[in-house]
Amino acid sequence: MEPRVLKLVEMVLVFGGVLGFAVWQLVSVRRELRRDREKQAARDATAHQRPPAE
Repeated sequence: MEPRVLKLVEMVLVFGGVLGFAVWQLVSVRRELRRDREKQAARDATAHQRPPAE
């Protein structure tokens, strides 16, 4: 193969890997933020419950 083609293939693979990693991290961080918000909402809901009247 020509050196030009090899350089192009290498660039595509490198940038594809970087882009894939960035997307994976973005999805992972969003998932963790959603889980943290759900946990906090559950804690807030239990904290605001009134104790039963005796």
